[in-house]
Amino acid sequence: MAIEKQPRGLYLLFFTELWERFGFYTLQTIIILYMTKALLMTDDKAYLLYGTFSSMLYLTPVLGGYLADRYLGYQRAIILGGVLLTLGYLLTALPEPHFFFLGLSVIIVANGFFKPNVSCIVGDLYRANDPRRDGGFTLFYMGINLGSLIPPLITGAIVFHIGWHAGFLLAAVGMLIGLIIFLLGRKRLRGSGGLPLLSPLHDRGDAVTFYSLLGVGIVAAIGLMLFLFRFPAETDFVLGFAAVLTLAVVLYFLLKEKRSQRNKMIACLILILISIGFWALYNQTYTSLMLYADRNMTKQFLGFTIDAEFTQFFNPFFIILLSPVLSRLWISLDRRSANPSTPFKFSYGILFMALGFFVLGLGGRYFGHAGETSPWWLVLSYFLQTIGELLLSPIGLAMITTLAPKHLVGMMMGVWFLTQSAAFAIGGGLATLASVPPQTAPAAALGIYSHAFIVYGAISLSLAIVSFFLAPYLKRLIHGPEKMRPLK
Repeated sequence: MAIEKQPRGLYLLFFTELWERFGFYTLQTIIILYMTKALLMTDDKAYLLYGTFSSMLYLTPVLGGYLADRYLGYQRAIILGGVLLTLGYLLTALPEPHFFFLGLSVIIVANGFFKPNVSCIVGDLYRANDPRRDGGFTLFYMGINLGSLIPPLITGAIVFHIGWHAGFLLAAVGMLIGLIIFLLGRKRLRGSGGLPLLSPLHDRGDAVTFYSLLGVGIVAAIGLMLFLFRFPAETDFVLGFAAVLTLAVVLYFLLKEKRSQRNKMIACLILILISIGFWALYNQTYTSLMLYADRNMTKQFLGFTIDAEFTQFFNPFFIILLSPVLSRLWISLDRRSANPSTPFKFSYGILFMALGFFVLGLGGRYFGHAGETSPWWLVLSYFLQTIGELLLSPIGLAMITTLAPKHLVGMMMGVWFLTQSAAFAIGGGLATLASVPPQTAPAAALGIYSHAFIVYGAISLSLAIVSFFLAPYLKRLIHGPEKMRPLK
């Protein structure tokens, strides 16, 4: 891949996304610790509120992507999302709990405008069948992970020496830098992501009406998010309603397709449903695994003293380390006609997730001492889970763009985000299996965590068995009766 031949706009989007992810993962690194240590919430309450935040965070991009496609264009949606994200992070830095949850509500709405549309502009930079596209998205993906790599290294120390507000302010600074980079470099995009041709915003009168209604809608959406934080049980109703509505729309379009395309969409939907279980367990990273690292992990690692926040470093580190390895592996296997199909890659990904939790659970049960375990068990667990992520996440995105018909790719990508939203909600519930009552002795707490991790491993293993069982059927749906090469 010739890096210098990539469109100039790609590097603008690379750094915009890098700094946005820096801000977001700064928040992710400390949010559960802030709720339990500063706001003095019980584990159960913190897990449920985190589940509400995360699930709504991945629901709003469905609507935000639609508004950008039909009205705003990708560039304006990104700017609006960036401004709102900066404001949201600033609100979380205020000491009152009400402002903290108001800030989280603004972030949820802002994410709907920002998250789906940066990736859309990346795709918009290339013509059809452009051979540089895959390399461009690889660079963009590296930017995401570089942005998530840095916060765990510095956020814990900043919070310790200055205070919680400094951590949230750091998130705001990161997003502000990303927004400024985007605003200064928009000319490099050469019109990509501009106003849609049929957007009513080309007319000044229609634009005033639209922006007025949009402002009212944003305020109403923020109010709804605040309501859900006060009554988190209602989140399930909102997600359920959205899921039913989306499923009805998908089925409507599915029935209109020819049989071969319909079968591919059915396989796509089944694999998306399977991914919910994977992401629900993967998202323990920011809940049960974070508190486990804070309470029951020895803080000495390779001669350094580390904190719980630092453990968030391992996942993006392994992603950056393993991505080129797996990329070369798929090419090598493909040349020998041995590249696993998408269903089998999903199955192996879930299996690695199971191994990661079994390692952590058994390590705590049999190798813990005085309520503490070596951080190496967590490192090994993250290593295995990251392999699982790389077998499922990028493969899933490629699956959607390959299996969905061109006129439904955007909608199916929205379904992918929606299922991740459901996974966060389920993950918050699963995290309560690892809830530790106040004043619990370290040894007893380690026993609770170890048991929960083994249960998570058993759930993952069961899901992997089901996925392996379904894989041949799904492969036939994708490729039809004729012999075809595995889907890359």
